[in-house]
Amino acid sequence: MVGSRCSPPRVVVGLDASRAALQAAMWAVDEAVHHQIPLRLLYAIDEHSPGSSDQEADFAAAERAVAKAISLIQDLESPIQVETEIVRCRAVTALLEASRSAAMVCVGSIGIRHIARGRIGTTWSALLASSPCPVAVVPRTRHPSTRGIEPVLAVVDNSSAADAVLELGVTEACLRSAPLHVFILRNLHRRTSGYATAPLDPHTVADIERRIDHWQATEPGLDIEVVSGHHDLLNYLEQLQRHATPLQLIVVDPRRPGPLDELLGVAARASLEAAGCTVLTCERREWL
Repeated sequence: MVGSRCSPPRVVVGLDASRAALQAAMWAVDEAVHHQIPLRLLYAIDEHSPGSSDQEADFAAAERAVAKAISLIQDLESPIQVETEIVRCRAVTALLEASRSAAMVCVGSIGIRHIARGRIGTTWSALLASSPCPVAVVPRTRHPSTRGIEPVLAVVDNSSAADAVLELGVTEACLRSAPLHVFILRNLHRRTSGYATAPLDPHTVADIERRIDHWQATEPGLDIEVVSGHHDLLNYLEQLQRHATPLQLIVVDPRRPGPLDELLGVAARASLEAAGCTVLTCERREWL
């Protein structure tokens, strides 16, 4: 058994030999330090995957990847406890089990096997669909070193999930000494020719602004700004890229598949990878 409901929370990193997984491990350090909890490096050996016939070689490769991650983490000289675990099962199975008691699960955007096959992996997509805790999808590029400049973006709508997204967005922005930008999603309406974006409901905007006012009063030193004048999230990200204004983190509701599909789709992933931007889902709850 990988995790237990009674075990203390950890920040769990799904590790393999890919560059993205190593970046995920280093990205997760700040989270573990902030929450004052251990960081667990979890390497899963899938014995049923192609090319996994040599168990000793697979275990040796896992040990090398773990040792590399530990070395990179030690170079950061952060005061955290690092735990390691190598298990023999599918990565999705191991990480979903670990997510039941984790504070957060961090994975690389592209794993080593999927780099070899030239396609984006499915481990993080399965996690996003089922993990009860926040999930961070970390790009292969090094995360921004100019903390406090690149903003954190919280993507919200008029659902009750907006509170959790804003809360996590505020936490992450404060952790990074970064401004928080809030993008309000528009509803889609079906038409005979497809879908059309509806104008923002003034009541929705007012409701979200009230929630923002609450967090502004709670964190008076935090710069919070509502994104206006943009109808589409993907177009907004493309405009940021054209103007060389990267984001360092995007927080989104895991139960709202539309923006999540856009952010992790081929079109947006290229921009986010280039900018070193992580996508983070908030905790999954039974929204009212």
